[in-house]
Amino acid sequence: MMVGFRGALTPEILDDWRQHQYGGLLVVNENANPDPAGYIQQLRGLSRHRLLAATDQEGGSVCLDLAPVPCEVGAREVAGGGAAAVDGEMSRMSAALKAQGFDVNLSPVADVWSGGNPFMRDRSYGMDPAQVAADVTAAVDGVHAAGLLSAAKHFPGHGAADGNSHYLLPTVTEDAATLEARDWPPFRAAAAAGADFMMVAHLNVPALDPSQPTSLSPAVMKAVRERIGFKGVIISDDLQMVGLTSQVPAPEGAVRFLIAGGDMVIVAHDPSVYQATWLAIKQAVDEGRLPRQRLDEAVQHLLALRPTQ
Repeated sequence: MMVGFRGALTPEILDDWRQHQYGGLLVVNENANPDPAGYIQQLRGLSRHRLLAATDQEGGSVCLDLAPVPCEVGAREVAGGGAAAVDGEMSRMSAALKAQGFDVNLSPVADVWSGGNPFMRDRSYGMDPAQVAADVTAAVDGVHAAGLLSAAKHFPGHGAADGNSHYLLPTVTEDAATLEARDWPPFRAAAAAGADFMMVAHLNVPALDPSQPTSLSPAVMKAVRERIGFKGVIISDDLQMVGLTSQVPAPEGAVRFLIAGGDMVIVAHDPSVYQATWLAIKQAVDEGRLPRQRLDEAVQHLLALRPTQ
């Protein structure tokens, strides 16, 4: 589990971390502390295993508001400078994150914008799959050059969705052939470049699974492994987003994500929600609903991540 909380690092939060030993810390602007380096180290000192500290530093509109970490231009703008510009920008931002104690930059965005709903327009490197694939490769290289882990997002492709999954469950109406030809080349490029995580979005994509969101779908997880060729950690988008919670509560979503083949869940904001999620996962294992072998497989994917500290 990768979790985040609002406000100060209280004694209650510290006690909870001692007990539950979460695998990751997510820091975003809604829950950022003025001194993330300090509390990353505090929580790392409580951990009996590797703790992955992460944020989203894409550039443009998606940046951590922290003075020592530059927020450079967004993907759409930097793409005009070619792959070298993408690599350099991502390397500079990621190096500043590493100096603050972070392990993971949850970038790059690998979505190909369709020209429709504007939500992903500025966060995408463009509308041409080959060009976006080249820029995603450069971005992964830039994150790695800074010594951080990278995460390609948001599979199976948010660029043609009809809305923002923070506020609803968006629909992608394209057929499977279009998804494979237009949306998936950048994800294949990310996998080939050694991206460490692949983030699965909360989307309704009937061509892949007509019955449930992509983040709960075994068919989508199978596509990540077999059609994309990704060997690393499959991570969820935030389980507190309305794209998921409009369908199932976060704790149940976490269990179904892991059963489907995912490896790590994000619960971004509230201790009460991530504590309930921890208990739901434990109960699912105890009852045999989530096979222990599946949980162990997920942990092995995390243990195989390259070192950063």
